[in-house]
Amino acid sequence: HKSASSTGGGEGGGAGGDVSASNKKRALKHERQSHRRHADSVVAAKEVWNRLRLKTNTREETRELTDELMELLRGKFAEVAMQHDASRVVQAVVQYGTPEQRLDVVKELANADVAGSGKSNSTNSIAELCKIQYAHFVVLKIIKYCFKEAECVRIVVKSLKGQVPKLAVHAVGARVVELLFSTFPPKSTALLKLELYGPQFALFASGDLSNVTSNHPTLVKIIEQQPEKRDVALEHVINILNKGMEKSLFGFAYFQQLFAEYVTVAPPNDVHAIAPSVVDHSIHMLSTRPGTRVIAECATYGTPKDRKRIMKSLKGYTRSSLTHKDAYLALLRLIDVTDDTVAVNKSVLAELQVNPDTKDEEGISPILDLATSDTGSKMFLLLLSRSDEIRRRYFDPSELEVLRSGATIKEGGEDVPTSKKNPETRRMELLQYIKSLLIELCKNHADELLRSTPGSRVLREVYASFPSQALADAIVGACQQSVGSEGDELSIFEDRTGQLAMKHLLLDEAEQNTDVDNAESISFASCLLSRFSGKLSMIAASNRGCFVLVSMLKVDGVKKDVIKEVKKSEAEIKKRAGNGKMKAGCEALLKALNES
Repeated sequence: HKSASSTGGGEGGGAGGDVSASNKKRALKHERQSHRRHADSVVAAKEVWNRLRLKTNTREETRELTDELMELLRGKFAEVAMQHDASRVVQAVVQYGTPEQRLDVVKELANADVAGSGKSNSTNSIAELCKIQYAHFVVLKIIKYCFKEAECVRIVVKSLKGQVPKLAVHAVGARVVELLFSTFPPKSTALLKLELYGPQFALFASGDLSNVTSNHPTLVKIIEQQPEKRDVALEHVINILNKGMEKSLFGFAYFQQLFAEYVTVAPPNDVHAIAPSVVDHSIHMLSTRPGTRVIAECATYGTPKDRKRIMKSLKGYTRSSLTHKDAYLALLRLIDVTDDTVAVNKSVLAELQVNPDTKDEEGISPILDLATSDTGSKMFLLLLSRSDEIRRRYFDPSELEVLRSGATIKEGGEDVPTSKKNPETRRMELLQYIKSLLIELCKNHADELLRSTPGSRVLREVYASFPSQALADAIVGACQQSVGSEGDELSIFEDRTGQLAMKHLLLDEAEQNTDVDNAESISFASCLLSRFSGKLSMIAASNRGCFVLVSMLKVDGVKKDVIKEVKKSEAEIKKRAGNGKMKAGCEALLKALNES
């Protein structure tokens, strides 16, 4: 029986052997840990920590447990912070401790001999902790919980001085740099950020760069103040970027910010050279505005192959990118400069043909959500903009800077455009791919578009680009259904956005001087008049409706008929002009009648 048990011959013997093996392993682990420095203190601290992290603790219990941890670990914080099983104990002191206790921890860590030099009061001990896998979590906690305490901030910044370029490209330290720049007050980290542009800028920041460091230092500002150091700064930054790309730091916001500053200052040929190293990581860069700018510049100055690689990286993310507050701009730039419109259609526009969220619902356009989105609608507006004037109408200066035309690089001493195809030809080819989708959208969802600011812009430009009687009927039909409809919803003429949309449609026609006598012409104003003939007084019954009628009076083809009908209600309109809410609209309409 003894022999069978020792060899694990029985079922019970096997289980006993397993338990024995696990016990031996556990005992060996405890023995190994007992030989570490401060083993007894760490064991006791971990027991306290297990009680401290309970959510049921009262404020008084938390304070007592934190005090106990402080007594156990005082003088040992740095060494304990580097241990994989005890680092979280130091983190707990920072998280639950008082401002005074946090300051004590920070001071001790800042003066510790982390590098093993045998000297205390090391000036970069916290910087060394930032590079250690488990210890860096303690530094992250300090940044998170001490950013409002000026003395802690001062000590941390002083300890990191001169170390930021190394930490910025360190696999572990990069996490600390990320949280540091996003959490600490910008003014306190300005000198640290200057180190990313070159040590000389941080060293002499008190001189010529004092104005720059008082706010938010950028590469552009640095070069503006010291243009003679442009090449030195660019070389230092590109070295950091190259090391960062080797470590795949594309997802870090500070890295994207530094990259964006570089591509907006560097010569086009340098951006052209670095683009192949970036484009495969496009989806990771689009999380921030600076990262989006990087991809947009790579699309601008990159090769056709680079642009196809960007499209490949974004495959499956077209819809989500267009509705993202930053990412949409890179996608707009990509389709704006890519000559291969067939590839753009297959990789980008094809994804718009089906909306996964509404594919089971009949009658809903797959691009309705995009058309009524502030950012998603801009792709349609980009393709529908027939002139620079229209483009300036819908895009702000920062967007227009990215969507600029005429990008070139140097080849053989000559300026060579990065896009060969005529921009208008490229625009028309891309527009043809989504023409039917846009027209169906406007026909089936005129009411939703008229009541949405982005949607009304898309509707306006679709009608201007592809006017048709069916589309005019759909828009006027939506207005007709909204008048006198049940519920609290205002009619299109009374709706703030809808009224402006109607005004713009009418004023666009007035500018074109459409000849309604021409049988081939399509007049939106005539369609509106025919549907509301004898009912214009209903439109004039609201302040905003009066402004719509003022716009109708500017269309030559319907002017006489509108005047004739509105004149019948002139007395009523004059009466309403005395009403404070109706005064502006009624007075504008009466003035237009008198001038006509």
